[in-house]
Amino acid sequence: MKARLGAYGFWQLRDFIFERAAAIVAVLGLLLWAMYAQTEVARTSVFVRGGSHALEFGAAIMGSFFGQSWHICALLAIYGICANDRTTGRFRLIFAKPVRVLPYYAQAFVIHGAVFMTCVAIAVAVFTRLFPVNGQVVGAALILFAVSYLLVGGVCFLFSAIWRFDWLSTGVILGLATWLASGHPGARWLYPLPPTWIIIDQGMSIEKLRPLEPKPLLWVIAYGVACFLLGLIVLKRRPLAT
Repeated sequence: MKARLGAYGFWQLRDFIFERAAAIVAVLGLLLWAMYAQTEVARTSVFVRGGSHALEFGAAIMGSFFGQSWHICALLAIYGICANDRTTGRFRLIFAKPVRVLPYYAQAFVIHGAVFMTCVAIAVAVFTRLFPVNGQVVGAALILFAVSYLLVGGVCFLFSAIWRFDWLSTGVILGLATWLASGHPGARWLYPLPPTWIIIDQGMSIEKLRPLEPKPLLWVIAYGVACFLLGLIVLKRRPLAT
């Protein structure tokens, strides 16, 4: 069973690289190019002044880079993870051999996350060659991208287990949560919704060179993992043929 699951992992990795990684790299690359082109005058000024001014400038650009890409790229990495197999009927071919449904999709979730973070790490490495940033900013950005995958990925995985419009459902619920949180900051009734406001607030910490706050991020992680586990429960109880 382990050998078969590992063999499936190779094809899951291959599919991700050819179907999703290119789109993620394109989004991150275009965003980097746009930011580099738009900040030409400012970059010249901060490089001349140097010191803390340059690091503050780099941190502000990194915060903007994260804020504009985390939700889009995480959704590209995870959408249709279960729903595509159901709607296309591909699940009949995948599970014609003795491989269990839950380990298969759990492995896919991990592989998607690992390759997503590889794409992000490459983009951040390029960023460090274009803008002045320190190790704290780079580490914080990578942590937030990983946390954002767990949140968006967990929510989208749950919707993907339920029906085929997982990307639309995820986008709507994340957008609704962000909109409500902006108008009602700190309201307790927001907590059943995906805590996107925490990721946004922590992204602003990058811009201001402040360290990340572990406690709110743990809540985001717990929320994403809980949605992922609920998705596995749905897959266990609902046949893929339905």
